[in-house]
Amino acid sequence: MTSVLVANLSAPEINRLGVELERRAVLLHYVRQYVNKHRWWEKLIERAPGLGRLYRRTLGRRTAPAGLPLHKVVEAGVMHDLLAAAAGRLPFLSPDWRSELEASLRFAAERDVATVAGLCADGADVVVASYGTGRYAFERVRRVGGRAVLSYPIAHKLYQERLYEEEAALQPEFAAALPRLDLLPVEYSERLDIECELADRILVGSAFVRESFVASGYDARKITITPYGVDTERFAPRRAPRQDGVFRVLFIGYIGQRKGMSYLLQGYQSFRRPDSELHLVGNYVPGHEVYRRYLSLYRHTANVPQADLPAIFHEADVFLFPSLIEGMPLVVLEAMACGVPVITTRHGPGDIVRDGIDGFFVPVRDSLAIAQRLEQLYRDRDLRQQMGRNAREQALRYSWETYARCAADAVLDEAIPARTALPRSCNG
Repeated sequence: MTSVLVANLSAPEINRLGVELERRAVLLHYVRQYVNKHRWWEKLIERAPGLGRLYRRTLGRRTAPAGLPLHKVVEAGVMHDLLAAAAGRLPFLSPDWRSELEASLRFAAERDVATVAGLCADGADVVVASYGTGRYAFERVRRVGGRAVLSYPIAHKLYQERLYEEEAALQPEFAAALPRLDLLPVEYSERLDIECELADRILVGSAFVRESFVASGYDARKITITPYGVDTERFAPRRAPRQDGVFRVLFIGYIGQRKGMSYLLQGYQSFRRPDSELHLVGNYVPGHEVYRRYLSLYRHTANVPQADLPAIFHEADVFLFPSLIEGMPLVVLEAMACGVPVITTRHGPGDIVRDGIDGFFVPVRDSLAIAQRLEQLYRDRDLRQQMGRNAREQALRYSWETYARCAADAVLDEAIPARTALPRSCNG
């Protein structure tokens, strides 16, 4: 019988895949960062004054997905994980320093997961790993004739580099808020490249990501599209309409230029009405000072737990997400599941949003198009309500169960064809 090792830092889709592989009785080990197994010392921390509340709000929430046996979960990078959680709450650190420290610790934790996964790969016929965690296990399983499957949730690194260079040239004023891939640790960058080369199959969430790999020189037959899912019970429409009379525009994600933030802010500024509000939810990226002159334009809420997101979506009339590069952004699907129409780009959400039905696509870098679509939805309440209903209907087609089934098929079936378009079976 086939035996599968799974390595993952924190990708929710790999958690779902791990449960499905266990259901099929093929899961060997699941290597990941810290998980609360409700051990005696964890129970002690939970009851500790002060510390217990912090633990319950951070690492204590990291429980294993239902259906994943705890004895098969192998933890790695726990110390770096704990330090990252602490760093995120040090009051004397500036946002930029905090972000850089958390990123450094995250890279270290990911390296730890990759190292431990390599040690656990003996006996595995297949290794499936989220990007950054698979190199050493891939090398080991390939030496014995096994298969390596890589989950890559965003556009290929080379494609990203080219787009960021282009963006910096087009919008130098906001370049400081772009990701700096040249500052990534050399070892980490090399690990990503080696994983892509070693992988027999690469799982991606959208046709956009697949095309980024093709544009970077990869054979399209190596790439399989497995769309992600959404919990449509947690993310559901508001039961009663809001009565505050405010047209609320919502964005959720990192506040930086990769998300098209300058175009979002300029588009909303052009549209802005006295009875409208822009709500940005998420943490600032390094270099966010470039948006300082727009501070009076929006209300900001720092990153919140996923459990709090449905209530935030319920306050919105439209979800605005003009990102330059994504994979398959879960937050767009979550907004749709909550019955909120979306304004977004085709660079990631292109497979899930139906233009003119669930919301609107706008070209990347087009603040005027954003303003025009906001104006249209502001003026036409019936249209945005119908689009919200359509969006909910569309989101119901994307279940986590369907994702897990299709991803497990791709992991286990050597003959499965690469997808050049979304397959019906993986589309709910």
